Amino acid sequence: MLDYSEESLKDADRLLSLITEPGQTPEETLVLSVGAYLGETTLQLLGGEWRLDEEVLTDSSVLIGGCELWPFRRVRQRIYYGTANPLYAWFEMARAGAQQEVKKLLHGQEQATLIRPTGQDPLVIKITKSPRNR
Repeated sequence: MLDYSEESLKDADRLLSLITEPGQTPEETLVLSVGAYLGETTLQLLGGEWRLDEEVLTDSSVLIGGCELWPFRRVRQRIYYGTANPLYAWFEMARAGAQQEVKKLLHGQEQATLIRPTGQDPLVIKITKSPRNR
């Protein structure tokens, strides 16, 4: 059930498996729908805010605990690469940002990039010091 819960992100992955095939070019309406759900579920559970890109909506990101993450890009990767790139793994990265586990990366820096490989593609998040996490 898609109810904005943590478990629902696993349900969204299962639904994507039913309607897409790995290697398939993602349909933009599907990317927009699932990406908005991924981003909004993450924000409801962890706090944070949307950073909208008004020119290309699917380039919008979410800001959580000083981390910037791109839910629409993750959905595109999930559709193309299949279950090797689950939506839930992206949520876990967001949770790490929300819990301030990434603060140590910013020690003495204004910005850092964290890359965690997950199968065929990396999860990339940009972390920038803000007044809240200095």
